[in-house]
Amino acid sequence: MKDLKRIDLLFLIYLTISTLTLAFAWDPAIHSPSFIWVRVILVASLLALIGAEKRTSNSILQFLRAAYPILLSGYFYSETVHYNKLFFNDLDPWLITIETAIFKMQPSLEFAAFFSNKLVSELMYFSYFSFYLLIIGFTLLVFLKKRDCFNQAAFQLTASLYLFYLIFCFIPSAGPQFYFSPPESVLPEGYFFSHVMHFIQRMAEQPTGAFPSSHVGISVIILMLSKRIAPLFFKITWPLVVLLILSTVYIKAHYAIDTIGGLILAPFVLYFSDFLYHLPPRKNRNQSI
Repeated sequence: MKDLKRIDLLFLIYLTISTLTLAFAWDPAIHSPSFIWVRVILVASLLALIGAEKRTSNSILQFLRAAYPILLSGYFYSETVHYNKLFFNDLDPWLITIETAIFKMQPSLEFAAFFSNKLVSELMYFSYFSFYLLIIGFTLLVFLKKRDCFNQAAFQLTASLYLFYLIFCFIPSAGPQFYFSPPESVLPEGYFFSHVMHFIQRMAEQPTGAFPSSHVGISVIILMLSKRIAPLFFKITWPLVVLLILSTVYIKAHYAIDTIGGLILAPFVLYFSDFLYHLPPRKNRNQSI
């Protein structure tokens, strides 16, 4: 236990919580043994990382020790589809009703129809894809240029991702591309990045986590963190994040109200993540964890 860092404790706590939610929200479409074995492998890999760090130290290992939970976040997101209906069924009808009351229409259906142009679609698909580049770019930049801020930033980003995933348990929604039927669910066509995103959506996207938008929330959180510790990164990426927010509605990944929810929730999630990071160490307050 003395070799565990804050990021490890966060990872193990989330692993425990997600395991319990999977157990209580048993989905007959999944096989329990596979999830158990995945968790055994994850814990074994963490122990291997700790052991490797005790024997030697290099930049790659230091990066992995703090960033591995971020690298695993895509897998944990895909799991939420198996427990996001733990308390309620999909709340899409409620979200659609609220959306119509606010906008007098469905922005996720009208946006792409109004700007029906392959070049616009390509820009929107690239902007949506840039979410992954944003996470990778921010994490690598802080590690390479702001090493003294890296452990805290990695913890805050990880905690923010995991908090959004847990919220999906309480507000389950599939999103426009999964909830609507054709032709409303048909996605706009572009060029290269439209095919890239269609492939990613077929392979990894699940009918889960539409509200609030974690794409929007995490992107805003990265902007908030980078404004403080990497101002140049903030100046370069904020226009891209604006396009990313628009793209979530354009490609029917989210309702407009999902993006609003992500924008509103982002500072609160970051505040709570920062609070978790600054909790007193377990035994020795001066212990470096």
